[in-house]
Amino acid sequence: AHPRMAASHRRRRGLLAVALLCCAAQPSGAGAYSRGALPIHRPRPWGLRRVHLSWGELDQAVALNGGDRWSGARVTPDELREICDAAVCTNQPRPVIPQFHPRRRWLWRQWTGTIVCNVLPREVAFNTFFAILITAFFRAPGPNFAWREGLVRCLSSVDQVWFLTSGLVTFTLSFFLTQSYALWREVYTCTRRVQGRLNDIGLLCATTARRDDAGSYLDHSERLLESVARYVRLFNILLYASVTRRFAPLRTPAGLNALVEVGAMTDEERLAILDASNGQNTVLQWIVTLVNTGIHRGDFGDGSQASQTALYTAIAEKATELRSAYASIPDLLSGRMPLAYTQLVQILTDMLVLFTPFALIHSVGGVGAVVGTALVTLFHTSILNLAKILLDPFNNEDFGGPSRIAINVDTLVAETNLGSNRWRRGARWVPREARAYFQRDTLPVVGPRRP
Repeated sequence: AHPRMAASHRRRRGLLAVALLCCAAQPSGAGAYSRGALPIHRPRPWGLRRVHLSWGELDQAVALNGGDRWSGARVTPDELREICDAAVCTNQPRPVIPQFHPRRRWLWRQWTGTIVCNVLPREVAFNTFFAILITAFFRAPGPNFAWREGLVRCLSSVDQVWFLTSGLVTFTLSFFLTQSYALWREVYTCTRRVQGRLNDIGLLCATTARRDDAGSYLDHSERLLESVARYVRLFNILLYASVTRRFAPLRTPAGLNALVEVGAMTDEERLAILDASNGQNTVLQWIVTLVNTGIHRGDFGDGSQASQTALYTAIAEKATELRSAYASIPDLLSGRMPLAYTQLVQILTDMLVLFTPFALIHSVGGVGAVVGTALVTLFHTSILNLAKILLDPFNNEDFGGPSRIAINVDTLVAETNLGSNRWRRGARWVPREARAYFQRDTLPVVGPRRP
């Protein structure tokens, strides 16, 4: 009995050791995740990365982070430096979306930036090869040719069902594409509304800042305008870091440190953002507080009570409109399209394309079945893939690949960086008729006087 008891004890100790190792391998805490649900892998360079999703990852907004909430934390120092340089850049690398000439000849020659480059090398080539195999099976001479020829005559019912179904699939795809483009356009409109409200704040501040007798900015007024411009840039960076995978690393502690190094923020501001854990919302509050403080001190406006009230109201309106605009972006991406709708459209399209060679070989022959399969695949799959690309406006899922159909976030950030100082520089000089207003003896007597 003693050897059996010893063996039993050894098995128990072995099982206990395995259990302890498994527990040690799992992350702890409320935010722990399963490695099976979120695989940790070395990402490819930005713009080429493809995230492999599992069912456990779909408890998050895939259109916001590509299905990988930890993507921002897995970057090398060189990648983080490149992202940070792009975030503070003022040079626009290319238009916000691919541009085009309306001429037919020019459009037919394009490849990059089109859906054809996304569909033709993969789906069309594969389905054409599949149609060739089906045609060879039914039409190639050899053993059992008569039996195979008889099968073709039996496919007449498939031809009829395919013909009736193709109309339904085409209509469904057209409607699906329309809805996808509507979401893409709404997201794009929100990005421009955000840009517009930030420019409004810069315009109001630059045109109402206090000036000396010559019409130039007072020193403390110009410093205040520079702070507002820097906060506008920081707000924009953190906004797109929250809704795009491209700039997601800038929301991490390492990313905030990189922004401090390039002068986008101070170390005190970095600590405040980390403490608040509120990203761009915190910076927006800084902007409103800074401008309101400047109005109260007389750095903005002519010092009269009416001027202060008007500026308070205008800034409040622009700030609330800005908050509404940027808060709509994650809402739109999170509720872009129901899973059931997208899955149904995918199944309808795949079934139509799959049965195309079987349906056409009876009615148009072998060569017609191959050519028809290629055309049906090109048209229907292009519509479906274009719709799915439009449902990912910032290319967070990298589904578009080299097509570059998504909104170019680098250009949006660069445009805002450039525009943050545009109004301050443009309003440094004022016409002669306006300079007469800033003479000391013409200042209003209501409200605080300029020192």
